[in-house]
Amino acid sequence: MGDNEVFVESGEAELLSEIEISSAIQMKDAYPSQSGETIDDGRSLPPSPPAVSPKGDGSAGPNARVYLSKMLTRTPPEEIEKILRKKPDRRAEPGTPDFYTLVLSVSLRLGDPATTRFLNGSIDLALPRGMKILAYSPKAKGTIFAIIENGGESLSLSQGLEISSSVKGTNIQPDPAERRFRIAVGLKETITGTYREKSGYSLAIPSGVLLDYQGMLKNEHDMFWEIFPPMPGQGIESSGKEMQAVISLIVQAPKNTPPKITARIVSRVKGNLWGVITVKGSIVI
Repeated sequence: MGDNEVFVESGEAELLSEIEISSAIQMKDAYPSQSGETIDDGRSLPPSPPAVSPKGDGSAGPNARVYLSKMLTRTPPEEIEKILRKKPDRRAEPGTPDFYTLVLSVSLRLGDPATTRFLNGSIDLALPRGMKILAYSPKAKGTIFAIIENGGESLSLSQGLEISSSVKGTNIQPDPAERRFRIAVGLKETITGTYREKSGYSLAIPSGVLLDYQGMLKNEHDMFWEIFPPMPGQGIESSGKEMQAVISLIVQAPKNTPPKITARIVSRVKGNLWGVITVKGSIVI
């Protein structure tokens, strides 16, 4: 791939619990009292909609689905020089390895957001042996929470992996060398993205749908991310309809070997009927 090319690959994975889908539907149907809820003036609410079909956007009951998109570009030499200057023990012979900037868009959709909410979770990212994670973002605690607080209609990611949000009217002028692409965030749902060699990525992800998250290295080729609602324990709950995270890495890889990544996702969800449940899944992309 060339210096200004963007390779985009998307996939999806089911996050399954130990509760079978059919059992979850039966549990929900066994509680007709849901249709008897009332609002403030005493009028009866309409019956709750049936559980989402397994063929829809996510599975029924406590299960969920993750839509993962990987954006891959060559890391500019000046960014690699900055990193290696700080890590002299990581310096390699010139021309031997390749360096890639790897950006992951993670979109979590609950199978039945009307009755289930997201509590917290984790994403374990593993690269093949022989590849090394040189840098990652966001690193500082509170980075994503600050973006959520400040608001914005899109996310920007610099070549140095600095993440920020922007509002309408603040984008730079169109660049003839700009690369445009689309990434999956749901069933038949995509968002637009752009890449510029000088400034990096811009993704049409509003800050209001972001989860809060923080990463930590386990070793050179494996890292762990904690994900949670923006303000855990303070009464703010995610609707479950749109929950996203954007994770970025700079990776050293053997010559002509673009990195594949294995993502293992574990999430704790709480349902009106089944309580707190752990759902799990994995994807290679």
